[in-house]
Amino acid sequence: MFRRIISCSMSPAVRRSAVLAGAAVIGFSLSGMVHAETLTVWDDHDSESRAAVMAELNGRFKEAHPDITLDHTIRDFADLNMTLKLAVSSGDGPDVTKVNQGAGAMGLMVKENLLVPVDDFITEYGWDKNQSDSLLARDRWSDKGEFGVGPTYGISSLAEIVGLYYNEKVLADAGVELPLTSFEDLMAAADKIKDAGKTPFMIGTAKGHLTLHMLAGITQAHIDASDREALDDLVYGHGGTFNTPGNVESAKIVQDWAQDGYFFNGYQGISGDDAVQLFVSGEGAFLISGTWYFGDMKANPDIHFMPIPGPEGVEHPLSVGGVDLAWAITSIAKDDDTKALAGEYINYMVSEDAAVTWAKAGYLPASSVPADADIEVTPLLSEGIKIWKSLNENNAIGHYPDWASPTMLKTFDDNTPLLLAGQQTPQELIDKLDADYQAYMKSK
Repeated sequence: MFRRIISCSMSPAVRRSAVLAGAAVIGFSLSGMVHAETLTVWDDHDSESRAAVMAELNGRFKEAHPDITLDHTIRDFADLNMTLKLAVSSGDGPDVTKVNQGAGAMGLMVKENLLVPVDDFITEYGWDKNQSDSLLARDRWSDKGEFGVGPTYGISSLAEIVGLYYNEKVLADAGVELPLTSFEDLMAAADKIKDAGKTPFMIGTAKGHLTLHMLAGITQAHIDASDREALDDLVYGHGGTFNTPGNVESAKIVQDWAQDGYFFNGYQGISGDDAVQLFVSGEGAFLISGTWYFGDMKANPDIHFMPIPGPEGVEHPLSVGGVDLAWAITSIAKDDDTKALAGEYINYMVSEDAAVTWAKAGYLPASSVPADADIEVTPLLSEGIKIWKSLNENNAIGHYPDWASPTMLKTFDDNTPLLLAGQQTPQELIDKLDADYQAYMKSK
């Protein structure tokens, strides 16, 4: 964790025009007219490349508000999840923060009145013209604890897709032909890579959530967008079960890969971030994770990105994802000036100017990017933009399953290592997940 007081140079003028990914224009202002003395901000942009983007954006915001102190803290995802609610409830937290949208974070904070609705800012700044209602719904919680409805408590800067990174050179050397158009193609490619003496999948389980994303990604790729209602109901807390044949089968596939040597040797001793860096260096053929690693992956031009393909017969397979952790305003921002400044800060973080800055760094923004922006679009980013557009058009953006209950992320993290080690059967893992969910549903 680092703490910074930001001061950088002013941004160039923002251009308003047609957008690269088909979204509407979003307005913003760096007027500096709000007069709060300090704005305390927490975020989870802990990688070197993402931290650099935030330093640039914060510098511009501070330049436009020379009369305020911007107290900025970066925390990794686990630390943010662990400390945020406690810090805000004790009165010692941030005014503005990133917050995970699921029941275990945003849901609990809304229930305890620790977050401020941002609907007035949505109207004031026109955020709903730039992000679809189905995306904003992921930031809504009712006063009855219902997910996906009620007031809106945040908005995100980045689009997120959990998909399949692949190293084109490693695949070619193993004789794998592209494109991979079905899940059956992926399975066959993994077999061919292993037979060639190479590592099919890079993964690290000592820290991070690559196993969760692999399991969810495989499961949801087997669900057609036209048949997504059960998944929506499950994650939004309307009811359902994790105990489905698809979830059990996905757990079996991943367990078989682990036990049959399809994972990087020593994966249990490295973190997800370590696995990513090894993948960037040329180790392994595939890695299942999210677009938040685009900035890291662009260092290797052989690496490309695609959705996890569905099986034959699934026309529009779901892809886990949506948007990154939401920018939200906490109950620490008690006076109107601080709330107004917080709203202006968030508005800049989802502005065209911010979107251009993220895109220049190789990341996939959720907000509009002007078509005439001076950006050298990397192949990865171009692939991500195309996929994001297609998923939105086909209503094929899936969900993070850990959003389904306050304790689901821990249940995944506690049990997936046992699955991979063969100490738990696929059915036992799914039973653990479902027991967690059903207990949460009863508590509601």
